[in-house]
Amino acid sequence: MRTGKQKILILGANGQVGKELSKRADNFEVNAIAFSRAELDITDCQAVASILENLRPHTVINAAAYTAVDDAENRPDLAYKVNRDAPENLAKTCEKLSIPIIHISTDYVFDGKKSTAYLENDVVSPLGIYGRSKEAGEAVIRDNTEKYIILRTSWVYAAHGNNFLRTMMRLANERNELNIVEDQCGVPTCAVDIADALLLIAKRINDNTLEPSWGTFHYTSKNPTTWRGFAEEIFKELQNYKMSVPIVNGILSSQYPTPALRPLNSVLNCDKIERVFSVPRRDWKEGMHEVVAQLLTNKH
Repeated sequence: MRTGKQKILILGANGQVGKELSKRADNFEVNAIAFSRAELDITDCQAVASILENLRPHTVINAAAYTAVDDAENRPDLAYKVNRDAPENLAKTCEKLSIPIIHISTDYVFDGKKSTAYLENDVVSPLGIYGRSKEAGEAVIRDNTEKYIILRTSWVYAAHGNNFLRTMMRLANERNELNIVEDQCGVPTCAVDIADALLLIAKRINDNTLEPSWGTFHYTSKNPTTWRGFAEEIFKELQNYKMSVPIVNGILSSQYPTPALRPLNSVLNCDKIERVFSVPRRDWKEGMHEVVAQLLTNKH
């Protein structure tokens, strides 16, 4: 095992989680080397292999993904290229160089028919192209390397990027009334918290005193809600800043058809990650309060 400050390679540096990984790496005393899509196309096998061979990082964190859930229905080739083919190449190269890989996945690998929170070993049954491509990405990592952590998370939001929280804040200025789906249940999770979890795991798996625990893990914030519940809490917070907010009406998924079906229940059981890695989790409202404050004070 190498000594000194850990070197972590971050792929997908401009994404919601990727940006936070780069910003928060110093808190964990690691040397983060981050590449955006423009700087490194993860679907370019030779380029990725060259970077890994030259840098020889302690760990690779793959935060790069095609995440446009609805657009994926019309662009399956691109979704599979980014979400399956690129991770397969990464896994093969990491295995060859004996570099652990941490890969971000999604709650959308499940169909949402379970009445309780999903466990890591529950049968996957994605409803759309996005979920299928991410599930395929998980499979090729398991098949091609031994030193891997797959981290499934859900309903990601941040002070940057395209996400539900930012959309609601924009619509609060544009609409007097909104219809929001109330029959899909999940847990909003702040990208900051996901980044901290990933960095903590990266540190732990390179710790000489610990036996690494490879495999699939779930990580989200605490306390499930619905999209309507998420929206209402965002608007409550905006009212604390003396802002006017729209009336929220709850509707069913069937009343708001989208190109891709969403699971009605995508709550993930996170007991395993707490037990194995002692990763802290907080109520999703705490992260939401922080992100709203960042956006309203432009401190992001």
